[in-house]
Amino acid sequence: MKPMQIRRLALPLLATTLALGATACGGGDDTASDPAERPAAGTTTGTTSDAPDTQQWPAFAPTDYTYRLEVVCFCPLTGPVEVTVADGEVASATRLEKPGRGKQAPEFVRLTINDIIDRANDPKVHEAEVTWPDGQDHPTTVAIDQIAKATDDEVTYTISDVRVGPVSGG
Repeated sequence: MKPMQIRRLALPLLATTLALGATACGGGDDTASDPAERPAAGTTTGTTSDAPDTQQWPAFAPTDYTYRLEVVCFCPLTGPVEVTVADGEVASATRLEKPGRGKQAPEFVRLTINDIIDRANDPKVHEAEVTWPDGQDHPTTVAIDQIAKATDDEVTYTISDVRVGPVSGG
């Protein structure tokens, strides 16, 4: 056989092998794990899925606080945002980096910590992975896969620099 003929035969075989490998490895197991195997709230990492007996993460109790939020998704990049919450509602969400430093952030990042926890607890979400350090009253990361086997629907929220107390200015 000539090299060109071998290439023509090898490419369809390679494509079929890759497709079968992706099917076998890509989607993961669609069955829910035993609830007893899931970490309880307050542990380092826990996963919720679309099973009816999913983990429910507790609410963040403070109603007045400021925190840094970074959202990573198939959406406009905003960089880190300082979110100020007063009486349980977002008072402001301000961009921290150029371009746009000091300007109000878009609506999709105007979230309280409880808004993010609620998204992880939403039974319509396919899967949420929550990183919640022991002894801390809020998660540090919430990664959500909104639709099973869909592309570009994942969103990750990173919560840091939480300062609880009366909000001044706003």
